[in-house]
Amino acid sequence: MQRTSITLRWLALAAILLLGLAACGGGAEESSGGGGSEAAAEGSEAGGGGELLSDRYDLSGTSVRFATKDFTEQLILGQLARQALEAAGASVDYTENLPSPAGPRDALIAGEIDAAWEYTGTAWINYLGNEEPIDDPMEQFQAVKEADLEENNIFWTDPAPFDDTYGIATRREFADENGLSTLADAAEFIEANPDQATLCLDNTFASRDDGLVRFEETYDVDWPDNQLTVQDFSVIYQSTADGNPCNFGEIFTTDGRIQSLDLVVMEDTDAAFISYLSSVMINNDFHEENPQMAELLAEISQPIDEQLMIDLNAMVDVDGEFPEDVAASYLQDQGFVE
Repeated sequence: MQRTSITLRWLALAAILLLGLAACGGGAEESSGGGGSEAAAEGSEAGGGGELLSDRYDLSGTSVRFATKDFTEQLILGQLARQALEAAGASVDYTENLPSPAGPRDALIAGEIDAAWEYTGTAWINYLGNEEPIDDPMEQFQAVKEADLEENNIFWTDPAPFDDTYGIATRREFADENGLSTLADAAEFIEANPDQATLCLDNTFASRDDGLVRFEETYDVDWPDNQLTVQDFSVIYQSTADGNPCNFGEIFTTDGRIQSLDLVVMEDTDAAFISYLSSVMINNDFHEENPQMAELLAEISQPIDEQLMIDLNAMVDVDGEFPEDVAASYLQDQGFVE
């Protein structure tokens, strides 16, 4: 599924993050796919945790206002943070389903919350106003961390290993019939067959600087406006798998439905879609008063590589489990809570 450029960047990222894992005693081997709960359990056996959070962190007396965006991955990550913080003794005022992309960010800037998960690519392009991404994931993270602290008094925790970026996918039969495996192939297909170049996308992808415009600029193609169908993101995957109403669909590369629906993600050989590492933004005044919180949140996210995040997402979107139950199972399997 993963494009070549992201895979190469991940190798460098993994080497850096392994140092952090050794320091905190956490970490997990890469899960092999399949059932999400089995993958999480394998991660635990590989060394994720061991000591309970409550034995190593004391956040008693700390009140945290935490928020998330309105899609599955954020809901799972939000529940991970909430349950881990509560296990360490904190009181958590938890708000979920704030609108994407900037609901939690706006609340943080306004002083209405203390912390929220965010993606480095979104921050670098959409919030900090940069036009060009930084190809190396960790260099982009460091640039976001330094700029956001200086400009907005926002601290960023160390990122989780998985890279959840944008992608464009199609159903396997259509890909095979038309020789589609890369975004370059898709661009050629769009120009040659504009009547079949139907794309399902959410209501932000076409307007975001890091969305459709990045694909068009990178691969020198204009997607016909009359072939764009805006849908709720939860519907796009099935619409793409059915080929109705769209032959192509906007996806996130860690979404569990890619596997379950046998979608083919077009390889992004020219790195149109930028790196999106996941970290927690924290008001820096709050962080300085409660430094253990950032350490805890970074630790619980370190075992989550890309395949494990796909598995966790699939437990919700494919198997129908609740995000809070998936988060609880993960924390238990990793040895962070009893």
